[in-house]
Amino acid sequence: MSTLTTFCPHCGEDVPESDKSFCDKCGANLMAIVTDIECTNCHGFIQDIDIYCRHCRYFISMDC
Repeated sequence: MSTLTTFCPHCGEDVPESDKSFCDKCGANLMAIVTDIECTNCHGFIQDIDIYCRHCRYFISMDC
């Protein structure tokens, strides 16, 4: 599991590097438990519940 994300996968807000497990803005879980889907924009691995890519902030909600 990792919280090394730059953006919140739910609201897309910037997330400072820290050991926090939840987004300060929307409360979404920042822990990447299963990352087996590839972002169509940057090809980074994401979760099927993510709305924004954790790596490039691409809006992936419509791609899934």
